[in-house]
Amino acid sequence: MYPIKAVAELTGISAETLRAWERRHGAIRPVRDAQGRRLYDAATVERLGRLFRLTGRGHPIRDLAALDDAALDRLLDDGRQAAYGGVELLPERLLAAVAAYRVDEFDRDLAVAIATLPLPVLLGRVVMPLLREVGVRWADGRLAIAQERLVSSLLRTRLLAVLAPAANDRRPRLPFATLSGEPHELGLLGAALHAHEAGVAVLYLGTELPAEEIARVATHVRAPGVALSSVDPGQAPAALAALRELDALLPAALPVWLGGANARYLAEELRSPRIRAVTDPGTFTRLLGSA
Repeated sequence: MYPIKAVAELTGISAETLRAWERRHGAIRPVRDAQGRRLYDAATVERLGRLFRLTGRGHPIRDLAALDDAALDRLLDDGRQAAYGGVELLPERLLAAVAAYRVDEFDRDLAVAIATLPLPVLLGRVVMPLLREVGVRWADGRLAIAQERLVSSLLRTRLLAVLAPAANDRRPRLPFATLSGEPHELGLLGAALHAHEAGVAVLYLGTELPAEEIARVATHVRAPGVALSSVDPGQAPAALAALRELDALLPAALPVWLGGANARYLAEELRSPRIRAVTDPGTFTRLLGSA
């Protein structure tokens, strides 16, 4: 049996909302201890998880409150199946929306995909194909800098919510960042989501961090490694200097994983045992498992 504070931490639902769902809608029925405090069993916590996911997709709690757990599961499954139907076409649809600066359309379709698709499907069939195509179109000039930045900002807003740590997760975190002068973060976001799906606690720092700051954060959080991305060829010399500084500042043997178009060049130039270029998600997942 869990007290209301623990349930709020486990489910992400505030204590005030839990009380409202009980009193106003009758969606749950906790028991009371001798002092009158609410207690929730494991089945109720699981039900709350279903309700939380469905309300996040736009279902009003008043419509869900009277449904039993089997009906809630069917509703969740219906949403997943409906989203699967056109998932292969979604990256192209998102790119068409951003090409025409239809921000509301892009954001709506992305939000539905995040809410309805399991993370492996979201990554493998939506996010990663979208990132690859954005990179190709940006490189050959079909996507303007403003459009690439727009994709980045919209993805960042939505996907960072996926990466948000649970309140009770105290594990050491793996920092993700780009070095100073490197504003491109789409590949970094994709790598952070892969790590999250692999069960790694992620600390997403974002773009353009000095080597000294990255080293300070990694040391402070007892990080199992550091994940960096470098894409812009014009930034390769500066990235090389920053990585040499980072190599000297980090604790001994702490691994550094490099992704992005510059990764192979940088790793070969540095020849540091700790710094490794990572060019595919499968290799990254294996490295994370051995860290």
